This record gives sequence, C-alpha cells and structure tokens, in this order.
Amino acid sequence: MKKETFSSSWGFILTAAGSAIGLGNIWRFPYLCGQYGGLSFILVYLLILFFICNPLMVSEIAIGRASKSNCVDAYEHIGKEVGLSHLKIWSFFGGWFAVAGVTLCLSFYFLVAGWVLYYFLEAVSGKLMQIEHTQLTAEFEQLTHSFSIQLSCGLIFLFVTTLIVIAGVKKGIERAGLYLMPILFMIFVMLSLRALTLDGADRGISFLLTLEPQYLGFTPNGFSFKALADTFTAALGQAFISLSLGFGVLLVYGSYFSPKENMFKAVRHIEIFDTLAAILSAVIIIPAIFSAELSVASGPGLTFISLPHVFQNLSGGHFWALTFYLLLMLATVTSTISIFEVLTNLLIDKFKLQRYSAAIVVMIIAVFCFTMVAASFSGAWNIKILGRDLFSLADWLVSTYTATIVSLTMALFVGYKAMKPIIHNIRRSAHVSSAFTRYFLVTLRYIAPIGLIILLIMAFVG
Repeated sequence: MKKETFSSSWGFILTAAGSAIGLGNIWRFPYLCGQYGGLSFILVYLLILFFICNPLMVSEIAIGRASKSNCVDAYEHIGKEVGLSHLKIWSFFGGWFAVAGVTLCLSFYFLVAGWVLYYFLEAVSGKLMQIEHTQLTAEFEQLTHSFSIQLSCGLIFLFVTTLIVIAGVKKGIERAGLYLMPILFMIFVMLSLRALTLDGADRGISFLLTLEPQYLGFTPNGFSFKALADTFTAALGQAFISLSLGFGVLLVYGSYFSPKENMFKAVRHIEIFDTLAAILSAVIIIPAIFSAELSVASGPGLTFISLPHVFQNLSGGHFWALTFYLLLMLATVTSTISIFEVLTNLLIDKFKLQRYSAAIVVMIIAVFCFTMVAASFSGAWNIKILGRDLFSLADWLVSTYTATIVSLTMALFVGYKAMKPIIHNIRRSAHVSSAFTRYFLVTLRYIAPIGLIILLIMAFVG
C-alpha cells in the first residue's frame, strides 16, 4: 500500500500547527496564566519550549520521517538500522504508550468538544445572552450532568472528524488545515483587537506583563522550591498538551512529510503559530475577565462560565460570543483530527486495513470509550476508579503519565541510541551545525530527561 504524503511543506506546517492549536491553547493556557502569575508562567513556558520541547519536536517528526511508519513500529525500524537490541521495549514505551494515550484522549476529548458545540449553538440561538449571570454556573452544571446532551454533541464532533479522516491525508486532513488555520487566526486577531478596547483591559495586559516572583520560587519567606516546581510542572504539562508532544501525532504527521522539506523551518513555524495562538488566547480572555471584574484565577470555568458573563455585558456581545465559540470549535476540530489519525494510521500501516475501514474501526472504539466516559462524568453510570470518574481518570493519566513517558522514551532513544540516523535524516533537507548537534545531544540526554523525570515525580508525589 502506497504511503500517503502531504502535498507541500505548508500543508504539513498548518496541519501540525492545527493539531497543536486546540483546547490546550484557548481553554487551558489562559486559566493557567491566571493561576500562575501571568508573565511568570509565560516565561517558564517559553524556556521549556526552547530547551526541552524544540529538540523533542524535531526528534518526534524525524523518527516518523526516517521510519515512514506508524508510532509503534517506527522504533523497531530505526532500531534495526543501528543494530539496537530490546526493540520491543522501545516500541512498548514509545509506541504502545502513545496508542494508550491517544485512545484515552478519544474517550474524553469529545466530551469537552461537545461542550464547545453546545455553547456555540447556544450563542447561535441567542439563548446564551439571555441567561442570568447568576445562573451561568448552574447552566454549565446542567450541561455536565446531562448524559444525553453531552453524548449527542460529542458524537456530532466525532462523525465530522471521521468524515475528514476518511477523505485521506491530502483531501481531508491537509485540506482541513489549509482552510481552517487562516480562518482561525483571522478570528484570533479580531477577538484580540476587540479585547484590547474593553474598559479595564489595561489591567489585564498589565497582569500579563507583570512578573510575579513568588511563582518562580522567590517568596517573602525565602526561596520555595515547591512554588517553582508547581509553575514548572504546570508549564511543562501545558507545553506537551499544546504542542501534541508524546501522543504520536507529530510522528505520524512526520511519516507523511517529504524528506526534501526543511524540518527546522517547519518546526520553527509550528512553534511560532502555536505560541502565538496561546498568547493571543490569553490576550483575548484575561483582559476580558479583568474588564468584567471577575477572578482571573477561576480555572477551567473561565471559558464556559466567566466568558459568557463578559459577552452579556459587551456591546455587540452576541456577535463576539458567536465568534469566540466558533474559534474554539474550529480549533477543536483540528485537534480531534490529529488524535483520530494516529490510530487510523496504525490500523492502515500495521494491520493493513484500508483507510475507510480503519477510520470506521477507530470511530467505533471512540464511540464506545466516549459513551462510557460521558455516562460516568454525568452521573448516569456511577463508577469511580482511584476516586475519580472516568473523565478525570483519563485526563489525569494522559496529561500526567502517558505523554511524559512517551517523550522520555523518545529522548533517551534518540539521545543515546539513534542520534546518527536522526541527524542524517535532518541533514537531508537542512544544514546542521556542530553547535546545534551538541545542543540537541545535551538536551535529549540530560535536560529533557531530567525535566520529564521531575514532572513524573511531582505527579506521583502530588
């Protein structure tokens, strides 16, 4: 079966960036900024992006491009090339853990996607603007306790995702990225400009530009390693979710990426688009929250409880609510496509199914897992594991363990075992200086593993 490829470098860049720009940027990044001191969190996030995530992104894409394989077999293909033993172990922790993580994502991501669709429809109908602000929390709680509404909205998202993936890499996945990403950034810019004109928006911008030393460990009572570690782990977890690192997404997209295209240039563009989307999300939401005199540290409820209140008190609020939830919905689609494609690619490449059949199998798996999570989260099915409903459990396992273990495996694999074939693959399309090679090697052997191990320890202790 002939391997599908992206038709151009920009097709790859916009598709990979679309995978990265999702709920992690628009929903999660702003409330973490609010909880961890604005600029303090942003600076830690950017340092992690440069020193840890950049080499890992290059590595994951290069593994996919060098192997032209799925996320499980990629390690074996490259391992055989360098005469590596214990190939099954690398495939297990680097590949099957990614499969487990993506499957868990499918089980809960469509639940949140369903919330986005619900609020978009509420904005379209105008109902969102008519709910008393004292009832916005009750409105969200009513949604999260309704099994039927969450299931139906999530399934609509799932079926749209399935249709796009069935269309193939060029006609479905790449085309979605090429069309949706420009629209996405037009809406980002439009909402950002509107947010900056709000009364009191200057206080939100000041918050984003003010360094809060206590979140970097410099407290009035002396240096606090825990405070710094909390900010570091929050920023590292956000970076992984935001960039789709450790889920096999970049590996799979890398396998569709032409060896003639400059990988450094592509990664740089993806990081710029993703970081710009995260910063613009904060610029949209934080000033709006300050303008409405709401709590900037109100957590995940910012998007579904606090922001509707902002729109209700805004001139032209109906239009801006509709525009914001359209932005959130488009960003969610580009992310659901990528996690869906990881499993579809595995079934096509490893188990030799046709794309249509593979996508249908993944859809059935997703429907089954998503239904159980929706039932558990809504209370329709009273089941808890480790004291958590299935939504919280899946989210916790993915954000804390699977992506971290996959990335740690990838760093050790490239840093200690497969540096030569990876560097060779990069050099096929770009100049690699000796300085970059040293930086690449040191990061993958020492900096990234230490950071990832700290994240695992903090998660385990927490």
